[in-house]
Amino acid sequence: MKKQYRLRVRALLGGALCTFGAMAATGAQAQEFPQRTVTLVVGYAAGGAIDQSARLIGQALAAKWGQSVIVDNRAGANGTIAAAAVAAAKPDGYTLLVTATSHTLNKFVIKGLRYDVEKSFVPVALTVDVPNVLVVNAASPYQNVGQLVAAMKDRKKDFSYASQGVGGIPHLAGEMFKLRTGTEAIHVPYKGAAPGMTDLAGGVVDMSFPSPGSVMSYLGQGGKLRALAVSASQRFPQLKDVPTFAEAGVPDFVLGTWHGVLAPAGTPAAVVAKINADINQIIQTPAFRESLVAQGNVAASPLTPAQFAAKMSSELKAFEAVASRIDLTQN
Repeated sequence: MKKQYRLRVRALLGGALCTFGAMAATGAQAQEFPQRTVTLVVGYAAGGAIDQSARLIGQALAAKWGQSVIVDNRAGANGTIAAAAVAAAKPDGYTLLVTATSHTLNKFVIKGLRYDVEKSFVPVALTVDVPNVLVVNAASPYQNVGQLVAAMKDRKKDFSYASQGVGGIPHLAGEMFKLRTGTEAIHVPYKGAAPGMTDLAGGVVDMSFPSPGSVMSYLGQGGKLRALAVSASQRFPQLKDVPTFAEAGVPDFVLGTWHGVLAPAGTPAAVVAKINADINQIIQTPAFRESLVAQGNVAASPLTPAQFAAKMSSELKAFEAVASRIDLTQN
C-alpha cells in the first residue's frame, strides 16, 4: 500500500511539474515574443482602407516591440489568397492575417476554400469597426438616395455598382440595397477598394458601398465623389451631414465593416494574448485614433480574443441567413 501510495504521489507530482513547466515555458514564450520580424498579410490592394489601418497597426507594433513589422499585400479572391497563406503558416505569431468582415462571408460565397474560416484561425484583436457608405460620382445628378432610386426605377439606363470583390461587405450592401429599394444594378467586382473608387470617380461605374476609409479623400468640397447615406443606426462622426439610410427613406439597412487580426490555428494562447493586449493598447491611444479618423475610420472598442471569436460566430449565423436569400456569387 505504501509503495502504491508513493507511486501515486510521484505521478501526481510529475504531472503537476509537467503542467507547471508547460505554463512557465508558454509564459516565457509570450514574454520573449517577438524576437524577429513579424509579417502582417493583407488580402487587399495597397491604398485601401484595410491596408491603411494595417499599416498604422504595423508601425505602432514595430515601435512597441522594437522589431520590424512588415505589411505583405496579397490581393485577390476577396482576401482568400492571403487567408490561405496564413492558414498554412507556422502558428508562432510571426505571420498574422489582417482581414475584414468579408472573411466570414467567404464561407458562403466561395466554393472550395482551402481553409475553414473559423477552425483554421484564432481571432487575435479587433482594430476598426465602421459602417459602409453609399457614394456616387460628384458629377452625377443624384443629390440624395431618393433621386438615385427614382432614376434606377425609370430603367432608362443600366446602373452598376463597384465592390472590392465578390462576397465582400460592399457586395452584400449592394445586393441588400437592390432588395430594399426594388431596383436592379450590375455588380462590378475589383481587386480591392482603391481601384473601384478610381473607376467610380472616372465615371466607369455608377455607385459603390465602401467603408468611409476608402473614400474620404474623394469626398468634400471639390471632391470627385458624393456620399448619399451611411449604413448605420446613427450618423457617422466623420460624415455628419450624410444621413443614415433610414433617414434617407430606406429602413432596416444597417451594415458595417470591421478590420481585425487573426493568427493561424494552434498559435500559443499566451502569444495571442500578448498581441491582443498590445493592439488593444494601441487602438486606444489618441495618436492612433486621430490617424484613423484622418483615414475615415473609427477605432474599435477593445475586445478579448474570446469576444472577437464570439462576434465572428454571430456574424456567420447572420450572413448564412442572408446568403440563403441573396445570390452573392453573381457578377
